[in-house]
Amino acid sequence: MRSILPKGESRKRRSIAARAITCVLVALLALPFAGCSASPNATGGTAGSQEYTVSVSLSGGSGRASIASPTTIVKDGDTYTATITWSSSNYDKMTADGVDYAPVNDGGNSTFEIPVTLDEDIAVSAETVAMSTPHTIDYTLHFDSSTMKEKSDDDASGGSPAGTASSAAADFHNADLGCGWEPTGALQLEYAEHFTVDEFEGGLRLICVSNGERFLVVPQDAKVPDGLSSDIAVIRRPADKVYLVSSATMCLVDALDANDNILMSGTKANDCSVAGFKRALESGAIAYGGKYSAPDYERISASGCTLAIENIMINHTPDVKEKLQKLGLVVLTEQSSSEPEALGRVEWIKLFGVLFDKEDEAAHLFNEQKARVEQTSGLASSGKTVAYFYINSNGAAVTRRAGDYVAQMIELAGGSYALDDAQTASTSGSSVTLEMERFYATAKDADIIVYNGTIDESVATLNDFVGKNALLSQFKAVKNGNVWVTSADMYQQMTSTADIIDELHGAFTGDDASDFHYLRKLG
Repeated sequence: MRSILPKGESRKRRSIAARAITCVLVALLALPFAGCSASPNATGGTAGSQEYTVSVSLSGGSGRASIASPTTIVKDGDTYTATITWSSSNYDKMTADGVDYAPVNDGGNSTFEIPVTLDEDIAVSAETVAMSTPHTIDYTLHFDSSTMKEKSDDDASGGSPAGTASSAAADFHNADLGCGWEPTGALQLEYAEHFTVDEFEGGLRLICVSNGERFLVVPQDAKVPDGLSSDIAVIRRPADKVYLVSSATMCLVDALDANDNILMSGTKANDCSVAGFKRALESGAIAYGGKYSAPDYERISASGCTLAIENIMINHTPDVKEKLQKLGLVVLTEQSSSEPEALGRVEWIKLFGVLFDKEDEAAHLFNEQKARVEQTSGLASSGKTVAYFYINSNGAAVTRRAGDYVAQMIELAGGSYALDDAQTASTSGSSVTLEMERFYATAKDADIIVYNGTIDESVATLNDFVGKNALLSQFKAVKNGNVWVTSADMYQQMTSTADIIDELHGAFTGDDASDFHYLRKLG
């Protein structure tokens, strides 16, 4: 029978028990040599052992989890013991070569110490308690001896897990207000890599965005600190006079019940699929202020808007951003579309929670999505390969870069993205355009096709689809009648990420699709 304990208490007891057993064994082994003492070496180990750093790769599972690389490895004679630090705190057991290992830490991301071999694939399993019941997931580790180097005193205990919130923040995170104030804490992010939030006394919050923008969010009745750095723009909290241009984040505002905080939008009612936000546009509660490249400056100025929330498209029209700023608006350029993780995009709701003084609501909504996504990602893989693309006006296939959040959503849903890094390396952006002959050679054997209807709404039937390019009729998925198209509104539904992944999983496994909203099978 499984002992039911709070996660932290269960982990703590297992860790204490494991350490106690280890101490007893060490003591027994040391009895014959009681007169000898091991002298510490330079890295804090015992004589005869040495610490190194080494790159480690992880494969298997849903593709969402990651481990720190490079990591620490201790060599003692012919034995290597590696530190495995996961990108989640939800792993409470690892199994390697039939032996169970408990975490060696009581807080933070789950960390284990296990014996390993170099330059070989090592089969391990890890038990996660992130879902309603514990799940054991199989993985493969591989330690590359060519990357191993002796660990110095300056080395950290391990690298940053790929795809975790900490891995990108170092490039842009700057908590120095310029006035001597020190942070009292930080908003905890699990997946988002393109913003950070530092907390200061008096309810002040400093937002750093990966494009270099910094914003100090200050309560309405609080004083702005003297001597604030000139690059920091001030936003009063809650922000209540907003020109929201980023259409992908309308769902975040709506989910937080913050539509009343928006005065103007860059999206017309006919182009909005977020129900609550759409009603506000239709009723006139939110006015249309012009699209990102052609705002109605006179109307925006007259409305009293103080904050414009743009997406990265504003980078194509820097003169627009400059003119909005001259009108007295603070311009925040959200970067959610740059997040490599699907849940990283969703986690931007926490930034909006800061802006609208709804941090608790934002955390709750994010955790709901996270739990549902992790539940689906813990299901068995479908074993199906999936191609995701649309055909542009030149007859070329426009797909998504391997590692992009769309490709990751496919992986989380139990599919395998049909294109790899090498095949989509022609651009540093998210979209990749491939001539049809090249795309056919790489994706023709995909089990399932998902056509991007958010960009190309002209495909209503299978005949419409194959009419885009003659080569499409030769794809395996077309011959097997396994072609799907996304709804036009899918890109506006960030808060429905769990629903979209659930529907993808259903499409891959042959579930009843009669109640699907975001996917439709072409016939």
